[in-house]
Amino acid sequence: MKEINALKEAMEAREVPKVAFSARMSRGGAYGYLTEDTTLTYNAVITNLGNAYNSATGIFTAPVNGLYYFTFFAHGGGADRIRLQLKKDGTVVSDIHDHPSNADSADNAGNAVFLELLQGNQVYVTIVANSAVWADGYTTTFSGALLSKS
Repeated sequence: MKEINALKEAMEAREVPKVAFSARMSRGGAYGYLTEDTTLTYNAVITNLGNAYNSATGIFTAPVNGLYYFTFFAHGGGADRIRLQLKKDGTVVSDIHDHPSNADSADNAGNAVFLELLQGNQVYVTIVANSAVWADGYTTTFSGALLSKS
C-alpha cells in the first residue's frame, strides 16, 4: 500500500496543472495617451484556466514554477503611436512598437516570449506614456499558458 501511495504522489507531482488565459480589451474605442506608463487591464476574459489572470489588475501571477508562453497584440489607428511592453516583475522582457503614419489608416503589432517563471512571479503588459491602442473588438489581446512544470 505504501508503494502505491508513493507512486500516486510521484505521478501527481509530475502532473502539469491546466494554466492558460486569453483576454482582450473591450473599452469602446481608442485608449491611451496617458501621461505615464500604465498596466493595461484586459477586461474581457476569453478563457482563464487556473484563474491565474486577474482582469481587474491586468496581472498574471504564476501559480507554479515552470515554462510559460505569452503573446500580446495591439491594433491602433495609423496616425497613433503604438508602444506596449511585456513585463516580468517590473522588468521589460518584450516590446511592440509602431510609429505613427498618415500613409495608412490602421496598424497592428504583436510579439511573443517564453518565460521561465517561479511561483508568484507576475507578468503584465504596460502601455507606454503618450501612445494608444484600439480597445474595442477583438484585436488588442494578452494571452499566456503554462507549457511545462519545473
